[in-house]
Amino acid sequence: MASNDPALEITGLAAGYRGRAVIENIDLVVRRGEILGLLGANGSGKSTLLRAVTGLLSPFAGRVAIDGIDLAGSPERAKARFGFAVDPADLPEPLSGRQYLELVASLRNCPLDDASISEGVRRLGLEPWLVEPIADYSLGTRAKLSIVAALVGAPPLLVLDESLNGLDPVAAWEVKQMLRELASSGRHAIIISTHVVETIPALCIGAVLLAGGGIAARWDNSALAAALHPPGAFEAQVMATLRAPASGAERRLSA
Repeated sequence: MASNDPALEITGLAAGYRGRAVIENIDLVVRRGEILGLLGANGSGKSTLLRAVTGLLSPFAGRVAIDGIDLAGSPERAKARFGFAVDPADLPEPLSGRQYLELVASLRNCPLDDASISEGVRRLGLEPWLVEPIADYSLGTRAKLSIVAALVGAPPLLVLDESLNGLDPVAAWEVKQMLRELASSGRHAIIISTHVVETIPALCIGAVLLAGGGIAARWDNSALAAALHPPGAFEAQVMATLRAPASGAERRLSA
């Protein structure tokens, strides 16, 4: 597929737990070449949405397509088209970093010396840790390993759930550079969930805000660029939307 083709298409998605919907009527498209920021307060449904997108949670309604492949209809084919940076706390502690990367590489039919692995390991300084058990890793080192694992095989869609949390400033800068490079290649789409609102305008070319069980606001690339000036303008827009009484109406922001 070419740049600007959808790597993720979500239509009418509803998902939740024990019969209770956390998110409903979600429509979203993320195209190759895009980095989309996913924002929301705690409990807004960010992780629920990403769990439904990655097949970890069966939706109540709607459709998810990864790189044009229906997730419900062809789950194995669809799951082979994305990389998911899992919660660092969910990494298998008995394994070493190298063993975990070997496991992910085997699942994706990818050699361990694949450039997507070696480059990530080098740039994030993981090499000395690969022989150590994950149980001995700090939060930041676990986050680095999770991100590198998501990159294995260079899948069209990358999904990062709060993956910048716990990273030191140097590692966070390097990860952002890597994401920008992947997006600019036109071969990858990236969706990154974060509660660090101020990182979004400088990193992403689009953003959505979850609130009240749905998408409360969307920002396109021009709106995010405009929100860099004056400093704090984007954060103010997000806070205003979160504080507004729930109306069920979605705000679309553009410059």
